Parts: sequence; structure tokens; C-alpha cells
Amino acid sequence: MNDIHHIKDIVEQGLGSIGKIKILRALSEEKKLVTVYALHKKTHLKREDIKRNLAELVKIEWVKEQKMGNNVYSINRENKYVQKLVLFFYDIGYINNL
Repeated sequence: MNDIHHIKDIVEQGLGSIGKIKILRALSEEKKLVTVYALHKKTHLKREDIKRNLAELVKIEWVKEQKMGNNVYSINRENKYVQKLVLFFYDIGYINNL
């Protein structure tokens, strides 16, 4: 697969649902690792949907997962797509802090 198709696939997979966008927003606003429960409280999404979306976001390396008793998650601020997305969210007022 050539590079432009690969990039399109990653972006479409990363932004493919309102749930993923809400999760990315919630993680962008957090400075600490969060659980599925914390994401549920913040996004009001079903836990099953959060888990499914997180698995896809981890797969494309937009979200980092760590196992510490419970699995905990953070946005991958080292990923170039995530950096641009978080800046876009901030620039349009979708998130309040970087």
C-alpha cells in the first residue's frame, strides 16, 4: 500500500466515530493516565464502545495503553498526527489546554 493510502487509512480509522473523537478529546485534556471507568464518566459512552474504540486507537498508536492492575490509557503526544490533532482541537476551542 502506498504512503498516501496508508495515511488516509490511519486518519479514517482514528476519526471514524464520534466515540473516538470524544475519547481523544478526553485524553487530550488529561495529564495523567486514565481508566475506562474515568473515560466513561467523562464521555458518557458505553464501556464496551470505549474498549473497542481504545483498542483501535492503540493499534494505530494514537493512544498508549499500560497495564497497572487495570489497563490505563493516555494520548500518544509523541505521534505526529496526534500532535496536529490536539493542536487543532485547541485552536478551535474543542479542548481548553494543551
